Order: sequence, then structure tokens, then C-alpha cells
Amino acid sequence: RYSTNNSGDFAKGRSRSTHRGRVSMESKADRLRRAYEDAAQDHHSHSSRFNLLPSFLADSPPPMHWRLFELPNAELMVEGACFQKAIAGLICFNAVFIGITTNMSMERSIEAFDRQASGVYADIPRPAWADSLDTMFNILFAAEFFCRATVLQGKFCAGNEWRWNLFDGIVVVLSFAEMTLAGMGFNPSFIRLLRVIRVVRSIRMLRLMRFARLVRKLRVVTVAIINCSSMLMWAVLVLILVTFLFSVVFLNAVAQHISDAPLDDPYVDGMREYFYSLPMTMLTLFMAVAGGIDWWEVVKLLLEIHVIYVAVFIFFVIITVLAVLNVINAIFVNDAMESTRTDPDLRMQGELEDTTFMLRRLTTIYDEMVSLEGAEDILSDKQFVEQVESQQVKMQLSLIGLYYTDGLNFFKLLDADGNGWLTVDEFVMGCLRLKGGALQIDSTVLIRETKDLVKKSVQDNRRTISTITTIVKALGARLMDP
Repeated sequence: RYSTNNSGDFAKGRSRSTHRGRVSMESKADRLRRAYEDAAQDHHSHSSRFNLLPSFLADSPPPMHWRLFELPNAELMVEGACFQKAIAGLICFNAVFIGITTNMSMERSIEAFDRQASGVYADIPRPAWADSLDTMFNILFAAEFFCRATVLQGKFCAGNEWRWNLFDGIVVVLSFAEMTLAGMGFNPSFIRLLRVIRVVRSIRMLRLMRFARLVRKLRVVTVAIINCSSMLMWAVLVLILVTFLFSVVFLNAVAQHISDAPLDDPYVDGMREYFYSLPMTMLTLFMAVAGGIDWWEVVKLLLEIHVIYVAVFIFFVIITVLAVLNVINAIFVNDAMESTRTDPDLRMQGELEDTTFMLRRLTTIYDEMVSLEGAEDILSDKQFVEQVESQQVKMQLSLIGLYYTDGLNFFKLLDADGNGWLTVDEFVMGCLRLKGGALQIDSTVLIRETKDLVKKSVQDNRRTISTITTIVKALGARLMDP
């Protein structure tokens, strides 16, 4: 009786262990299938995942979440990619409109000057259609501003983009101030203020930088420029110091030449034009290396002083162009690359694009293998090994970072449910796991599960030993009975 019960316990233990292993493999395959379906569904709209990322010009203080009323759907719409793209397009149209009206103002000013009509303020009046479009743009921008303020509420005032919101508010106020002043008539006392407001309002085009995150390449450029601002200041300082040192040398030489020159010296006027002060000398040297003036304009003046100063000028150009500017360019490029590598939003976008590319490529490879084998969306171990052992498939998988030597072991790693058949979700998600760091996580989980199984086996062995000991003692007691 004891032996029979003990054998039944062992059988039940093996059955439970087999059942648990089978359930674990099936659940793992089901998780892979759901992950593949989610990834295949999301990769079509992966860009929308970043529509809530903070701007690169904003800090990250904890936003205020106080609200007078809840508008969850409206908040998703306002912070969504479609709404932001629509506002970015509106800003682009407004920028084109500002350019057209500015060009018209310049043409009217030139015509008024040619007619010698002074005091008519030709740059202020605009056609009726321009005033109508300007009013429409101002109303749309004001509606967008108050819509975001109403929907975001506390987040609008103290969120990640509060500086941009303050900038938008100032531009909206200036826009309506311009409309008010223009409607009051051409009062000379308001003309200067109206011109200033019109110029300041043109900076609305800077709002396009706010939506740079919608285009990854544009965001890379803007992030690199912003992060290199401190390096730009130091580069300008170095360039100013080098130019200052050579300017002092040339200014002393020109001063000595002019002091000893006769009254009919034809080169004194040129020296007075390019070297009449230290700031002008520095500007002359900078224009010489930046393409502002021809070298010969400076060299022919220095030749009248001495050929040594021509050599010094050539040495200045060599130092500035070949050394200082190239070193500065190299530093800028390095800082720009570092800034793009360390920006978390850009890295997330890059990782998402890489994953999307891998997903599409692996799905295409699996479809090609299925079509070559004539199977119906599933591959057996023999069919899979036959395909992956070919050089073409090996090269395709190696291009995306997957290397293997044994096709059968490769199949076993991908076959999550262990049924001997490979589906597209098992192949794609398995390859993604092999390429990434998921194997380390899986190994850690397997080690933990193995430890749990060992502990459970030790406990079962202890119970079995205790049962056997009880049986032996009972048999011994029976045998000892007379």
C-alpha cells in the first residue's frame, strides 16, 4: 500500500511538472504573439509616440496639475501630432504672408523715395486683402492660444513648455496691438511704435522651432545648434583675440607709414578706409578671411609699407583659416554629434525607427522563406533549417546583426512553444530578442526559475525521504512483532 501511494505521488509530481512546463511554453508563445501583433500595429504610426515629448528649449520642472474641469479628449487632441502639424503649417503660411507684405512695403518705400514724397509713411499702408489676411491669422493664433490655455490649464502655465506659451502670449498681444494702432489712423506719434511692433511680431516664425521635434532630422540640427551655443561664444572669443593681436601689428605699421607719407600719397585714402581705427582694422582682417573683401585690396596697401607685412598678413590668413577655423569646425561637429547621441528623445526616436526597420525586414524574410517552401504561413524545423542554411538568408540576417552557425539550434531558440513549427510572430520576435539584450533577461528569469525548481525538488525529496523513513520504521516494527 505504501509503495503504491509513493509511486502515485511520483507520477503526479512528474505530471504536474510536465504540465507546468507546457503551460509556461504556451504562455511564452502567446506573449510573443501578442507582442508581435502590437508591434505590427504600432509601427505604422510610430511618429505619433513622440508628440508629447518636451521641447529642447524647455526645462523639466514638475508640472502643476490643478484643473478647474477635466477635458481628457481635448488635451489629447491639443497635444497630438495632427494639431501641432496644423499649427506648424499655419505658421509657415503666416511666414510667407509676412515675407510678401514686407517686400511690398519695400517696393512702396522705394517708389515714394523716387517721387520725392516725404512724410507719407509709404511702408505702413497695405492693401485691403493683406489687412484681411492679417486679421484672419491673428484670430486663428489667438484662438489656438486660448484653446491650449483652456485645455491644459495648470500645465499650460507651469508645464514643460511654459516659456513657449509665454512667448506665444506676447506675440498675440503684439498682434492685436498692431491691429488697434493701425485702425486708429496714421497718427505720426504712433508710427514709430507701429513699426517696432510690426518688426517684433515677425519673430513669430521662431515658433517653428517649437515643432522641430515633429521632424527628426530638423530636431537633430536644432538640438546641435542649441547645445553648441557655449562653444560658439568661446570660438568667437578666440577669433577676436587672434584678430586683435594682428590688428595691433598692422595698425602700428599703417600709423607709421601715414605719419611719414607725403601729401600726394595715393594710398593714404585706402589705408584711411581700411585701417583708420582698431575696430575697423579688426573688421578688415575678419572680412579678408570671411570673404567680405578681396585680399588684394589689403595686400596692395601693405606692399607700400613693406613686404614683411604682406608675409605677416598671409601668415594671419593661414593661422585663421587653416588652424583656428578648422579646429572650431571640428569641435562644433564633435559637440553636435555628442549632443544628438545624448539627447533622450532623439535616441528613443532612433531606437523606434531601428525596431520598425527590423520588424519589416524580418517579416519580409519570413514571407520569402514561406513562399519558397510553398508552406501556409508556418515552417517546420526541416523547412526552416533548409532555408536559413542558404547563403542568401545568412547574408540578409547578418546585415541586421544576426549570426548563427547551426540552423537547428537557431530554430530551437525561436520555437517558443516547442511544437516543432515556427510562426511569423515567433520568428520576428525571437530574432529581435536575439539581436537585443532580451536574452540576458531571459537567462536571468530561467536561472531564477531553475532555482525555484531546485528548491521545490529538494522539498519533494525531503518529503519522499520522510515517507520512506516512515515506511521502513513501520515495516521494522511489524517484523519485530512476535
